[in-house]
Amino acid sequence: MNQSSKIYFKVGIFVLVSFFTLILFLIVFTAGNIFQRSVSLETYFDESVQGLDIGSPVKHRGVKVGTVQEITFVQNEYSHKLTEDTELRYGRYVLIKMSVPDFVKGVYGDDLKRTVQRMIQSGLRVRLASQGLTGTAYLEVDYLNPEKNPPLSIEWEPKTIYIPSAPSTISRFTASVDKFFEKVEKADVDKILLGVGELIRNLNQTIQEAKLGDLARESTGLLVDLRKTNAEVKALIASPETQGLPKKLDASVTQLQTTLKRLDTLLASNQGDISTSIENLRIASEDLKEVTANAKKYPSQFLFGEAPNKSKLWK
Repeated sequence: MNQSSKIYFKVGIFVLVSFFTLILFLIVFTAGNIFQRSVSLETYFDESVQGLDIGSPVKHRGVKVGTVQEITFVQNEYSHKLTEDTELRYGRYVLIKMSVPDFVKGVYGDDLKRTVQRMIQSGLRVRLASQGLTGTAYLEVDYLNPEKNPPLSIEWEPKTIYIPSAPSTISRFTASVDKFFEKVEKADVDKILLGVGELIRNLNQTIQEAKLGDLARESTGLLVDLRKTNAEVKALIASPETQGLPKKLDASVTQLQTTLKRLDTLLASNQGDISTSIENLRIASEDLKEVTANAKKYPSQFLFGEAPNKSKLWK
């Protein structure tokens, strides 16, 4: 083998080794994606999806769970299932297909469809979200209020698992602004301005009739009186007589407590005498009642006493 043949042989070996090394690296770094089972999902939007591109992330509460695979219109995918009337209504819907590996881990086929249907009834929705100020968008999969976010009406059978969409925050804000301006246009602005002008005239008239100058002078006088009264109160509080009141009050309270203790002791030591006196008063009261009753019944007896005994002559 000559020198040039050896060189070609070495170059061929180097190329083959490099080629197989590259294939090995590709297998190692893409093996997870090759053998990973992905679930195809689709949704429809009746609004602009500006900023969303193929490859944009699909996130669930901020965590990436998949990517956008295709963006098109419903009329391009389901034209054979739409009539002329329905094509005008549904053809403008934006169809977005997503690829989500292990959407519900360990569940596939018909079981996955039933599981997703239960999740949709619980409020599972897809909506468009924006990544800060960059203008790029992504799809957010999350649970929302199903009553406030009803699914879009469709009249065809989706080819893959279908998850309803919900209006984005930007579209909601735009719709609210549009409704506000519609109400402003419908409102009778001229009548409102006339009412405001009448209100201003009435307010000016009320201010003129209120005589604000007199009120200001009276308020100034009242303020002067309040300042004078405040100074007098401060002087009264600062006087020695007023400052000595707390001590006198404490002494009076102490003396009152001592007197009450003495009164309690006196009542306790003479309890028997007090009970006897009360009983005598009760007996005297009963005797007085009896005397009063006899006086009412026999007034002559009360005034002149009992009648003398009869004479023996009358026997």
